[in-house]
Amino acid sequence: MAETTVEIEVYGIWDEAPAASSCGCGGGGCGPGAVPTPTMGEMFDSLRTSLGASDIKEQCSLRFIDVIKDTDPMVDEVRRLFETGYALPLTALNGKWSFYGGISNELFYLKIRELLTGEKVRVGTAH
Repeated sequence: MAETTVEIEVYGIWDEAPAASSCGCGGGGCGPGAVPTPTMGEMFDSLRTSLGASDIKEQCSLRFIDVIKDTDPMVDEVRRLFETGYALPLTALNGKWSFYGGISNELFYLKIRELLTGEKVRVGTAH
Protein backbone atom coordinates (compact mmCIF):
# COMPACT_ATOMS: atom_id res chain seq x y z
CA MET A 1 0.00 0.00 0.00
CA ALA A 2 1.33 3.42 -0.95
CA GLU A 3 1.95 6.15 1.60
CA THR A 4 0.53 9.67 1.26
CA THR A 5 3.48 11.39 2.95
CA VAL A 6 6.98 10.36 3.93
CA GLU A 7 8.65 11.54 7.11
CA ILE A 8 12.42 11.59 6.60
CA GLU A 9 14.50 11.63 9.78
CA VAL A 10 18.26 11.83 9.36
CA TYR A 11 20.32 11.05 12.47
CA GLY A 12 23.93 12.19 12.37
CA ILE A 13 26.42 14.81 13.49
CA TRP A 14 25.79 18.07 11.63
CA ASP A 15 29.39 19.31 11.42
CA GLU A 16 31.09 15.97 10.67
CA ALA A 17 31.60 14.05 7.45
CA PRO A 18 30.49 10.42 7.32
CA ALA A 19 33.08 7.76 8.16
CA ALA A 20 36.02 7.47 5.79
CA SER A 21 35.79 5.39 2.65
CA SER A 22 37.68 2.14 2.37
CA CYS A 23 40.75 3.98 1.09
CA GLY A 24 40.84 6.08 4.26
CA CYS A 25 40.50 9.39 2.42
CA GLY A 26 37.07 10.31 3.76
CA GLY A 27 35.11 9.24 0.70
CA GLY A 28 36.06 12.31 -1.32
CA GLY A 29 38.73 10.53 -3.32
CA CYS A 30 42.46 10.13 -2.81
CA GLY A 31 45.44 12.27 -3.69
CA PRO A 32 46.43 15.90 -3.47
CA GLY A 33 43.49 17.18 -5.56
CA ALA A 34 40.85 15.24 -3.62
CA VAL A 35 37.62 17.03 -2.87
CA PRO A 36 36.73 16.93 0.84
CA THR A 37 33.71 14.87 1.80
CA PRO A 38 30.70 17.06 2.66
CA THR A 39 29.51 17.09 6.24
CA MET A 40 26.30 15.32 7.20
CA GLY A 41 24.67 18.74 7.52
CA GLU A 42 25.75 19.70 4.01
CA MET A 43 24.45 16.38 2.70
CA PHE A 44 21.13 17.00 4.44
CA ASP A 45 20.88 20.51 2.99
CA SER A 46 21.59 19.09 -0.48
CA LEU A 47 18.85 16.49 0.01
CA ARG A 48 16.40 19.17 1.16
CA THR A 49 17.20 21.26 -1.93
CA SER A 50 16.93 18.25 -4.25
CA LEU A 51 13.59 17.07 -2.84
CA GLY A 52 12.35 20.68 -2.73
CA ALA A 53 12.85 20.88 -6.49
CA SER A 54 11.18 17.52 -7.16
CA ASP A 55 7.64 16.44 -7.97
CA ILE A 56 7.28 14.88 -4.48
CA LYS A 57 8.23 17.94 -2.41
CA GLU A 58 4.74 18.41 -0.97
CA GLN A 59 4.70 14.84 0.31
CA CYS A 60 8.01 14.95 2.18
CA SER A 61 8.80 16.09 5.70
CA LEU A 62 12.52 16.34 6.51
CA ARG A 63 14.21 16.56 9.89
CA PHE A 64 17.86 16.33 10.94
CA ILE A 65 18.59 15.11 14.46
CA ASP A 66 22.12 15.75 15.71
CA VAL A 67 22.90 12.77 17.93
CA ILE A 68 25.32 14.88 20.00
CA LYS A 69 23.27 18.06 20.50
CA ASP A 70 19.59 17.13 20.12
CA THR A 71 17.29 15.09 22.30
CA ASP A 72 15.09 12.57 20.56
CA PRO A 73 13.63 9.25 21.69
CA MET A 74 15.53 7.39 18.93
CA VAL A 75 19.02 8.72 19.76
CA ASP A 76 19.80 5.81 22.11
CA GLU A 77 18.85 3.32 19.39
CA VAL A 78 20.97 5.22 16.86
CA ARG A 79 23.94 5.02 19.23
CA ARG A 80 23.41 1.25 19.62
CA LEU A 81 23.23 0.78 15.85
CA PHE A 82 26.39 2.87 15.43
CA GLU A 83 28.20 0.72 18.00
CA THR A 84 27.23 -2.43 16.07
CA GLY A 85 28.74 -1.16 12.83
CA TYR A 86 26.16 1.06 11.12
CA ALA A 87 27.74 4.33 9.98
CA LEU A 88 26.18 7.75 10.45
CA PRO A 89 24.08 9.27 9.08
CA LEU A 90 21.28 6.81 9.74
CA THR A 91 17.99 7.60 8.03
CA ALA A 92 14.47 6.47 8.85
CA LEU A 93 11.63 6.80 6.36
CA ASN A 94 8.28 6.78 8.14
CA GLY A 95 9.97 5.33 11.21
CA LYS A 96 11.74 2.44 9.40
CA TRP A 97 15.53 2.38 9.07
CA SER A 98 16.27 2.73 5.37
CA PHE A 99 19.77 4.14 4.78
CA TYR A 100 23.07 4.47 6.61
CA GLY A 101 26.55 5.85 5.96
CA GLY A 102 25.66 8.68 3.61
CA ILE A 103 22.98 10.46 1.63
CA SER A 104 22.41 9.85 -2.07
CA ASN A 105 19.80 12.28 -3.37
CA GLU A 106 18.86 9.96 -6.25
CA LEU A 107 18.52 6.83 -4.09
CA PHE A 108 16.48 8.72 -1.48
CA TYR A 109 14.21 10.11 -4.21
CA LEU A 110 13.67 6.64 -5.69
CA LYS A 111 12.88 5.05 -2.33
CA ILE A 112 10.52 7.87 -1.30
CA ARG A 113 8.79 7.74 -4.68
CA GLU A 114 8.39 3.97 -4.25
CA LEU A 115 6.78 4.51 -0.83
CA LEU A 116 4.42 7.13 -2.28
CA THR A 117 3.38 5.25 -5.42
CA GLY A 118 3.85 1.64 -4.41
CA GLU A 119 5.81 1.11 -7.65
CA LYS A 120 9.50 0.23 -7.96
CA VAL A 121 11.52 2.74 -9.95
CA ARG A 122 14.89 1.66 -11.34
CA VAL A 123 18.00 3.80 -10.94
CA GLY A 124 18.49 5.97 -14.00
CA THR A 125 14.78 6.16 -14.88
CA ALA A 126 13.64 8.72 -12.30
CA HIS A 127 12.55 12.29 -13.05
